[in-house]
Amino acid sequence: MFRRQLIAAAGCAAALSLGLSGAAFAEDWVEPFPVKGKPTIVDFGAEWCASCPEMAQLMNAMQKEYGEKVAFITIDIDKYRGIENKYLIEEMPSQIFYDHTGEPVWFHRGAVDADALRERADILLEAQQRAKEGKGPDEP
Repeated sequence: MFRRQLIAAAGCAAALSLGLSGAAFAEDWVEPFPVKGKPTIVDFGAEWCASCPEMAQLMNAMQKEYGEKVAFITIDIDKYRGIENKYLIEEMPSQIFYDHTGEPVWFHRGAVDADALRERADILLEAQQRAKEGKGPDEP
């Protein structure tokens, strides 16, 4: 762990000496997720990843479909160095699904098709609605 901190510190020092913004590093970056009060689906990818551009397009399409009910966020790990370590992203694309309380409830590695993404979003929305009604997960 000390080695990782040392490398991160050296990277920050190099970036600052080159005039790069410190916001490009995960340690200084404030995540825009999970979105408070609504289910959030975060997709981690990179430009060099073969299936990541398609996932990013799907995430944008899903955001349009669900509007303000669910937050769909795409993160390019190359723009936020170290974020893949923070969230244990070992494969791209990868998704983390958060419920409306901000708790991560699912983690998926690899691309997801529209039907699977829709199914997960609907489950998260249903759980949010049940919580608003004061019902537990097993109550009718």
